Amino acid sequence: MSKFMISTNCSLILVVLLFTILIRGELVDGETISKPVNKAIIKTIKVDEDEIIDCYDIYKQPSLNHPSLHNHQIQMRPSMIPKNIKLDNLGTLQLTQTWHKYGTCPEGTIPIRRNIKDYRPTLSPKHRLSTFSHSKAPNTLEPNKVTDGHEYAVITVHGNYLGGQAKINLWNPVVETPVEISVAQIWAFAGAGTNGFNSIEAGWEVCQPRYGDYQTRFFILWTTDGYRNSCTNLECEGFVHISPDIALGCNFTDMSTFKGDQKDATFSIHKDPSSGNWWVQVQGISVGYYPSSLFTLLSKTPATMEFGGEIFNERSKGRHTIAEMGSGHFPSEGGFGVSSYFHHVQIIDENNEAKDPENVERYVSNPNCYDLKIDDKHTNGYGFYFGGPGYNDKCQ
Repeated sequence: MSKFMISTNCSLILVVLLFTILIRGELVDGETISKPVNKAIIKTIKVDEDEIIDCYDIYKQPSLNHPSLHNHQIQMRPSMIPKNIKLDNLGTLQLTQTWHKYGTCPEGTIPIRRNIKDYRPTLSPKHRLSTFSHSKAPNTLEPNKVTDGHEYAVITVHGNYLGGQAKINLWNPVVETPVEISVAQIWAFAGAGTNGFNSIEAGWEVCQPRYGDYQTRFFILWTTDGYRNSCTNLECEGFVHISPDIALGCNFTDMSTFKGDQKDATFSIHKDPSSGNWWVQVQGISVGYYPSSLFTLLSKTPATMEFGGEIFNERSKGRHTIAEMGSGHFPSEGGFGVSSYFHHVQIIDENNEAKDPENVERYVSNPNCYDLKIDDKHTNGYGFYFGGPGYNDKCQ
């Protein structure tokens, strides 16, 4: 065989190999990921072996495939900021997520986290609620009653509100089994019962089944049917993401330490009085919104607000597990630096004015395992301490 024929054959083989790579994969920082190329993805950032950030064209984001969002005109910012909302005290945290170390998404795109271990190139129309998902809003439960393994330490603010905001302490609580969760969050909800209950939630969670690890991650969630179906982050269409800087489901880089540095971030959910869309913000950054058209009640009805912690206890060993809430320490053990906190809690009334909560109801589902104490001194605005260790001598 001549050198020319050898060279030609090698060239053909090289072309075939390159064509195969282009068809079957995409190049990410010089490495090939065997997933279909999506033309809506403008840039891809590889974080580690198990996580990738895809920068989607904001006008081609998967959420816009929701049936109620055909021809939807994206709202790029809230039409107005609630009056008296605290924007000059956004916490001790210069908000960073791990993926920021590896790149940025350009303007006109939004970051969507891809879990390589469980990558789905298309989103399901509705994400089915599973055992490790969040459960019923706490105020719908009977006092001191544990339901379906979900336990709470929260405050409920009764009334008609357009949203709420709070500075939430960031911790990395321990959970005992892979299906357990630990959450600190804000609820905005309306209605009652399975079919007539709407809820929007935002905060942080530890949830191994969803993310594949035990890191503390930013999350949002919504339901329109009392959690028979619910959707976390961007697991289904609906939430319109507008920020190129904040990715849903990604971890925070800074955590609080016991009797050491305290890290917190301000989370808010509020309804735009003009558009009716429900906005989610973190550290004053507008991450995106739930369009009013998604909801049966929250589209037209003011919300009840709740703030606090939630865990799911599997009882895999026939006893309560050591699923920690917050820092894993009771408020009775100490305040700042020991127990987890919500500071500068505000609610937004129907006049779009932020103010301290009134008509507050404290709810703790199992005080031997977790507790909540209102901070009567109000040194950091209206607030409370919450959390606990789970299993102990009194929590069986």
